[in-house]
Amino acid sequence: MYSAVEPRLKIQDRRTTSALLALCGFVVLACLPIALFWSIAAGDVTPSATIRPTLAPPPVASEPLEPTWRTVANRHAGFDVDAPRWRSLGQETLLQRRSDGLSREVFQFGNASDFRRHAAIVIDRGEIDAVSPLAGLTAMFADLGVPATRVIANPLPLVTKFGPMATADMAIETEDNGKSCLAFALREAEAGIAIAGWVCNGGPELVSRQEASCFVDRVFSVGVRDQQVAAIFAKAELARQPCPAPPAGAQPAPVSERNGRPAPLRLNRL
Repeated sequence: MYSAVEPRLKIQDRRTTSALLALCGFVVLACLPIALFWSIAAGDVTPSATIRPTLAPPPVASEPLEPTWRTVANRHAGFDVDAPRWRSLGQETLLQRRSDGLSREVFQFGNASDFRRHAAIVIDRGEIDAVSPLAGLTAMFADLGVPATRVIANPLPLVTKFGPMATADMAIETEDNGKSCLAFALREAEAGIAIAGWVCNGGPELVSRQEASCFVDRVFSVGVRDQQVAAIFAKAELARQPCPAPPAGAQPAPVSERNGRPAPLRLNRL
């Protein structure tokens, strides 16, 4: 028998026990983020790895693409070469455009690989690369596939209507003994134009600088709207000197002179 003053022991039901367990679990879950936040803020915990990797791929360092050349089918107004001394060898014109916007016109007379003479003029328009004349010539030969076996800078400039041009001695390998050539280059970065080319003999004989100068002087502009480029060619035409007649027995016909002045260039398409 229990005494009247003794308190009775009450047995809790299952619902009360479940409620207490749920309350304890909620308190624990609520305290964990707070404790973790204070630990990181105090510098006690340093995450060793990311909890969840990002879905985006890691950045990859991309290398700049090398500009590439493509051939342009339609001819646009630009430049031409009126070279009677070289026309009998046959003239070929190539128009190209580089992926960065640089345009190129190539005027080639004769074949580089046969036993005859050979010459070419290359005119670039656009953002001219800031390189030395020798480096520019070497890159140009590689782009055009010119079989130049050696390219050596020559300290003597070439006198032309455009002013002095940097020169280089070069050779082209042929089936016979090879051709001796004189390359030249002029770069006007502010006007965005570069004029380069080469003149080759049929054999290993040295190229006449006078003949190379006369060849460069036969370049003229056609329909160029750029004022800087037009001014360069207008000034050059005023400075052009008459070329002497070729030696006896030479195939090209002489260029007629008028009153001691050079014959006017043909300002139309050949």
